[in-house]
Amino acid sequence: MSCNRALIAPINNSLELMQDMKVALLRLQRSPADTAVASTIPCATQAIKGLANFHVSKHIVEFAYVFEGVLSRVRDAELRAEANLIALLLSCCDHVSEMVSQLATNEEIYLGHFKKSLGLIRQLHTHHGSAVSGLFEPSRLTSQY
Repeated sequence: MSCNRALIAPINNSLELMQDMKVALLRLQRSPADTAVASTIPCATQAIKGLANFHVSKHIVEFAYVFEGVLSRVRDAELRAEANLIALLLSCCDHVSEMVSQLATNEEIYLGHFKKSLGLIRQLHTHHGSAVSGLFEPSRLTSQY
């Protein structure tokens, strides 16, 4: 791993939190009414946003913000933990882990990740209830990056 040593621990912690979130989501899928599991889920995205803010990665912060909004709605029982939503949230966990791993190796987030983020954001917004905005507007996606 060729990154600033000060980032190694937060990056590893973030990756562990995403793995823990995946386990919690799978538990929630088996027991959708388990509020104890649901209440732990959004915490990981807060840590990810902190790491991304420190590393000045607006892209990850924006993605984590929308992701956290949907997770919070699951926690607050505003959204049911149905199989299709859990599958989407698991895909988002994998996507965040990929982007955080890129921070670890000092790699730039490439256009493919922006496009994948845009697709996931659009799917999340169908659950979150708001329109795609900010960094993820398609016209800004290719011109800004």
